[in-house]
Amino acid sequence: MKQISLAICLAVLALTGCKKDDAGDSSTGTPTGGGTSSVPSTFTQKVLLETFTGAGQPQCPDGFVKLDNIVAANSAKAIPVYIHYSDAMEIAQYTTLQSTFANGLAPQFPSGMINRTPSLSMVIFNRTQWQSNFDVAKVKPAKCGLAISSSISGNTASVTVHSGFNEALTGSYNVTVYLLENNVSGTGSNYDQRNSYNAVTGHAYYGLGDPITGFKHNYVLRKVATSALGDAIASTNVKVGGEDIKTFSIPINGYNSNELYVVAFISKVGTTATDREIMNVQRVKLGSTQNWD
Repeated sequence: MKQISLAICLAVLALTGCKKDDAGDSSTGTPTGGGTSSVPSTFTQKVLLETFTGAGQPQCPDGFVKLDNIVAANSAKAIPVYIHYSDAMEIAQYTTLQSTFANGLAPQFPSGMINRTPSLSMVIFNRTQWQSNFDVAKVKPAKCGLAISSSISGNTASVTVHSGFNEALTGSYNVTVYLLENNVSGTGSNYDQRNSYNAVTGHAYYGLGDPITGFKHNYVLRKVATSALGDAIASTNVKVGGEDIKTFSIPINGYNSNELYVVAFISKVGTTATDREIMNVQRVKLGSTQNWD
């Protein structure tokens, strides 16, 4: 979050949830046409923060604050996604991720996964655990990376994802592609954000109402272009200098194309909640190209 006065932030919060002006500003990329270079020998390790939220969940504004703090301090490495439950923004991916990673425990809001990496036999963490697990994930050595090129034609987006490796890895790996939208709002309980902190003096969401009408939701997961847990990367490409390339056609009608982002990530395939892991992740504004980094 940009450093602005509390008074201004509170005013902005009422309209936007005190978000970054451009939630994807650290990876907007370059206009399509620049292309991508060959697979490099090093990559930046980035971290996917998949957060479970919902317009009707009154504790979630405190999660917004904690996630915003992580992103503001780590704009080059932190890539957030909000996966909604029981509101107009929920999609089937919510159920898939809960059934795959919750280990049979009841869902909590807000909660989240940090590169889907387990800690103390858990993969889904409460908001007090996000920072410490992010700090561990962001310093791991990057064994792979991604580049993304994208374009828009009418109501269809074309997205090409390059998955590259700088060492041979054991096991099987998938690539998953998300479509995100920022500044999503609407009318009624399916969009207005419940807020337990309306009367909590000193909280960033103090005095904004409960619910917060006209709330603008960021990092909203809209579509999964691949299979829910990803499409297979050919094992022959998981080697030093290896590259796997996949192209997707994504309908975007009904969304604001100026607010859409693509997030792609490489994950290790597993059979239980705790033997899977996201190896690296990349993001780009739709219509742009993000080269390897």
